[in-house]
Amino acid sequence: MTGVRAVKPPMKILRNEPLKKHTSFRIGGPAEYFCVPKDIEELRAALRFAKNNCLPVAILGAGTNLLALDRGFRGLVIKLGGGLNKISVRGRVVRAGTGILLPVLLNILSRRGLGGLEFLAGIPGTLGGAVAMNAGAWGSEIGKFTEQVKVLANDSGLKTLDKKNMRFGYRHSVLQKGGQIAVEVVLKLRKGLPARIRKRILGILSKRKVNQPLGSPNAGSVFKNPKGKFAGRLLEEAGLKGARVGDAQVSVKHANFIVNLGEAKARDVIKLMTRMQNAVKKKFKVKLEPELKIMVQSIS
Repeated sequence: MTGVRAVKPPMKILRNEPLKKHTSFRIGGPAEYFCVPKDIEELRAALRFAKNNCLPVAILGAGTNLLALDRGFRGLVIKLGGGLNKISVRGRVVRAGTGILLPVLLNILSRRGLGGLEFLAGIPGTLGGAVAMNAGAWGSEIGKFTEQVKVLANDSGLKTLDKKNMRFGYRHSVLQKGGQIAVEVVLKLRKGLPARIRKRILGILSKRKVNQPLGSPNAGSVFKNPKGKFAGRLLEEAGLKGARVGDAQVSVKHANFIVNLGEAKARDVIKLMTRMQNAVKKKFKVKLEPELKIMVQSIS
């Protein structure tokens, strides 16, 4: 990028890193700059690098609920999945870095006899991503178990948000407004027998394997459930199962999933999403709101 000065953080910065390597959709052009900080100090350094070089910033977790655009991202993409993954357990209280992967977290919790988050089984994202979107399934949401979230705010450094200030709602938290990056989460869980917790996790995994296209590249649920309704059911009744644009296809297993059949582009996914919305609006007079995030926003 023209005008970037030689101001480097103490970590490896990749140039023109393909984002499709870092998203579960396997879609996305190159990130102009890309890094994976291993701790908060490296994250601070990455943000300073971006500020000193006037670069927009995008934050990436495990890339499981994200559509990266075909043109990529002109600026710095900071991937938290793979770093910031330390965890400590004291009684029922768990303190964990936001980069820890949910399957890893659930495995640790089940061994420690800590339950409550089994509903996250089969979701391959990070803890930070789950808290930011208040991830939920089977009638539960992670916000219920979240006591505090430590965030790095560009204008005021580290601060701690309690449950009230997180403003949890359906697939929503204050973190979605941008400007602050979650780095650590404090959870308060339930004591239980490890074997029973593991059994519940395996049961939920089995349900997901039957009903969801876990074997194909996808980004999870495409649309939020409208109040009192299920997006997948509306889409199925509107005849969208199997609908296709290029290599982007509405899953034949679950109509609220889009799968990448091989060489799907972001533009294919967006066009297919629009078709899905229009079909449901025409048939049911219901507007579907995307749950899938598109990498167009940035923080500076």
